[in-house]
Amino acid sequence: MKLNKPQRHSLIVKGNHQKILDDDPGLANTTGDRDLKTCAGKWHGNKCYFGLHYDLHAGVKDAKLGTRCGLAKLVPMLKLANPDFVQADCKGHPGYTSWFTKTPAGSTAPLLKKDALKQWRAATKKLGLPLHCHYSGVWDIAAGTKYPEWCVVGPEAPPAGAPFGQNAGVPLGEVMCPRSPYLEQLLIPQMIELIDRYSVDGFWVDGDLWAVAPCYCGKCTAAFASQTGITAPPKAAIEKNWAAWWNFTRQSFDAYVTRYCEAVHSHRPGVLVCSNWLQTFKNPGEPKVPTDWISGDNSHVWGMDGSRCEARFLSTRGKPWDIMLWAFYKSHDMGDETSPWTFKPAQMLMQEAAVLLSFGGQVQIYENSGVRDGRLVPWRQNRLREVGRFVKARRSTCQDTQTIPQIAVLHSEIHLFATPTGPSLQWGVDASPVQGAVYALLENSFGVDILDEWALATRATEFPVIVVPEQDLMSDAMIDTLKAYVQAGGRLLVTGPELLERFGAAFLGVKAGKLVAEATYHVPAGEGSVPVYSKPWRLIAPRAAKSLGRLGTLPLLKDGLLPNPAATIHRVGKGAVAY
Repeated sequence: MKLNKPQRHSLIVKGNHQKILDDDPGLANTTGDRDLKTCAGKWHGNKCYFGLHYDLHAGVKDAKLGTRCGLAKLVPMLKLANPDFVQADCKGHPGYTSWFTKTPAGSTAPLLKKDALKQWRAATKKLGLPLHCHYSGVWDIAAGTKYPEWCVVGPEAPPAGAPFGQNAGVPLGEVMCPRSPYLEQLLIPQMIELIDRYSVDGFWVDGDLWAVAPCYCGKCTAAFASQTGITAPPKAAIEKNWAAWWNFTRQSFDAYVTRYCEAVHSHRPGVLVCSNWLQTFKNPGEPKVPTDWISGDNSHVWGMDGSRCEARFLSTRGKPWDIMLWAFYKSHDMGDETSPWTFKPAQMLMQEAAVLLSFGGQVQIYENSGVRDGRLVPWRQNRLREVGRFVKARRSTCQDTQTIPQIAVLHSEIHLFATPTGPSLQWGVDASPVQGAVYALLENSFGVDILDEWALATRATEFPVIVVPEQDLMSDAMIDTLKAYVQAGGRLLVTGPELLERFGAAFLGVKAGKLVAEATYHVPAGEGSVPVYSKPWRLIAPRAAKSLGRLGTLPLLKDGLLPNPAATIHRVGKGAVAY
């Protein structure tokens, strides 16, 4: 069913997002409180629906880049694939450009003979296609080599086994500190150069959110002390104050992205900016950093599962969005040479795309055949054309639609940001309770949306059911919203031992029993039972609530049963809460 376009939020952001107290000119002029109308996002129009992303990550040994991508080569291949927009190679993680940069701090691939980006611009202009640059952000090996003082500094004498020395597989000596001169002396000047020389239409900034790491340089530690009063930042996630330090890093990164977005928008307002994975499923909360659209490149393997959560979350952000599907996959780790990259069948890409389209998103596909001279492979482009036809045929049905509310799963940004598990802003968080709840509901054929507190606060009453999966540290305001939702007739499902204290035993209609650590109990399911592990497990006794099954210590359905219920349901006001 086609519904109205999603509402764009127009809240004023105040209060809970702390400003970064720092006089660093590299982070100056970033907006603190902002009207979210200015952050609602922009796009090239409804007809830009299917994109081609092509990057090569130029390196020191690349002598053939750009030698086989002139108009005579590119135009027929782009016509064959028939994308609506293109993202082309510009600067990859090695830090070298595939064009001849004039920015003093920049680094051109040393063996480059032909300007590849110039040829991509000519081809896309001839075909009337928007051209974005694939640009690696804080991960810049060449800049780290030329300016080691710009790099993220790790902690002195980190604890044994602490994940420092590298972050998300990226050595710290290759990652730029967001407060370093890198932003003002290389990244922004190079973006301005690309706009002025090539009239590029946008930037898809890679190697940013997931590559940045907590930095122990003097500027960062001084700013952290000024903001928090903590003069000795923790060295590992197991130490006190890690959440405060990790969130300081997150806020520093947000200010860094805000700075380059505002620089681009000020220089040429029509140029669009996206920071890879920012404001996606593992980076929830108010989307106030002024990027124009939201995007992330999906996993090279198991991409479908990633999309199932991303689509259900990104559709609530109030911005244009897409997920970049990898056109190829391998069954092992990315660096495992024993498992070659294999181009996906068209049907496989269609299936991945369908998940995104059904939630109103757009699709782009990442292509890199391994041919380093810039040629596109005809049979691969032909396969992408087949996928593009599938995508475009569904535009009139899917574009600008929103879901019919059925079940909302709460993905609390307050909880997630209070419980970081490692240094990475992308992977140093644990969203598995939300993922598990979503997958279980989907396997039972329910319609599911994922909303953080920012999105759910104003939409709770739209959903017949809300599920709260172990979001122990959600805000008090969210607790109050959910209680009022139940009183007014909503159905709430709460899981997790700690949430009894947050909601209160009286609201759940139970009497609190002991907490059992490291427990596995058998829970009734269908005609049998399922073993369920929890660390810890809350044993309860029903009071006003009704019992739903009993916990067992064995898979037997009559022997080994405990007096404690597996779940309860309690009528509250006009609604009900299950625990």
